[in-house]
Amino acid sequence: MIRTTAVALLLIVALALTACGNGAADPGPVTLVYEFEDGGDGWESDFSDFSNQTPPEDPVSETGMAPPGLESEGTDFFHLAATNRSDDLFSYIFVRIPPEEGLLPNTPYTVDFTVRFASDAPSGCFGVGGAPGESVWMKVGASAEKPVPVSEGGETRMNVDKGNQSSGGADADVAGVIANGIPCEEALEMDPPPYALVTLQKQLTGAVTTDSEGALYLFVGIDSGFESRTSIFYDRIEVTLTPAA
Repeated sequence: MIRTTAVALLLIVALALTACGNGAADPGPVTLVYEFEDGGDGWESDFSDFSNQTPPEDPVSETGMAPPGLESEGTDFFHLAATNRSDDLFSYIFVRIPPEEGLLPNTPYTVDFTVRFASDAPSGCFGVGGAPGESVWMKVGASAEKPVPVSEGGETRMNVDKGNQSSGGADADVAGVIANGIPCEEALEMDPPPYALVTLQKQLTGAVTTDSEGALYLFVGIDSGFESRTSIFYDRIEVTLTPAA
């Protein structure tokens, strides 16, 4: 009787392990943290939403440096800057989540973002075309398709639906604005205006489905209505992906 019971238990354990190996049990949430400690930490950058006559001016994309005045925070930042000549510039960074991170193929996930960045855009200022802080919207998004600019008929637009300026789209949502909380009058007394850290959180409105390999792209960027130069230093991006019910 003891031997029979032991064999039965072994069979139950073996069947359970086989079921897990075949993917019968759904994995839990996957949390990824990017702090740009090793260069771009796999992230790349690009620009969109301009015409042949209004490309971004003096674009900058660099890592391994700190925002002026925040050197005590270290040098692990991803710096992205450009002058918005189109009154609609989208400046963004993106990364591919490979299958090795454990996402299931062809599976919808809810996506929660926490983005920390340094901004020198004061709160409550006026600017050309819009405010330097409140008219520049931070967007977060995800797609099974690589988010890239596409040029057609003299216009460059995204191949994914990020929405436009203060509105989100099918593949992205507005997390907030880049105003850094320093009152305009106080900031303008300093030359240059100081940088301050800002943290924004957002869960994407809809679930995002992985591709046939279990891969997915994430992107974070600013959609600008401020017709001048905007400079952002990304410090930390945390993303939690949870299998949708």
